Amino acid sequence: MLVIAPDFDRTIELDGVGPTPRPVSIDQAATGFADLVSLRVYDFVPGPPIVGEAEGDEVIVALLAGAVTIEVTGVHEGAFTLDADGDWAVTLPPRHRYRLDPLTPATVAYARARPDASGPPRALRPVSGVLAVECDRLRLRLLPLQGDTDLSAGLDGGLERIALVTGPATLSDGTALPPMTAVALAPGEGARVEGEGDLLVAGALRP
Repeated sequence: MLVIAPDFDRTIELDGVGPTPRPVSIDQAATGFADLVSLRVYDFVPGPPIVGEAEGDEVIVALLAGAVTIEVTGVHEGAFTLDADGDWAVTLPPRHRYRLDPLTPATVAYARARPDASGPPRALRPVSGVLAVECDRLRLRLLPLQGDTDLSAGLDGGLERIALVTGPATLSDGTALPPMTAVALAPGEGARVEGEGDLLVAGALRP
């Protein structure tokens, strides 16, 4: 189990946008994972659109706060709006591009894995307060922390997982997790957490 603190001073230069805060940036260099490629969180503001691509990955784009629109282009196309009252996530197939327009200041998470197959982009909304997204190999859960909670949030404990708390929380062993702290869990590892805010968990199936 690896606890990874956020860096609120970190920015990345995005084409046409400029320096953009990326407080969470966790990839295989940090985790040593083979299947789950990365989990990153950006803070966007209204202005020039954010343009990017999935490359060879499947991507889940999940809204943590605010509102955005996303247009997906490629073999499959789609246009979606993410906000608190509607859809919370969009799946992006490999070799597709996207244009994201923040409608308000927005916090957006990107999870990536390398798939064996792909399908068209989809938008998903929570059911009973829980967002559950499944792609070919990539899995994601987003739910409010309510009392003692399994850090895997229902994902198989045999997966590589990265769990992120958006508010202050404490692991069952007493480790304090400040807001936007992540915990990387290797297959077979587990923990429980209690705190405030939301829990976001990304995982990837073995090929």
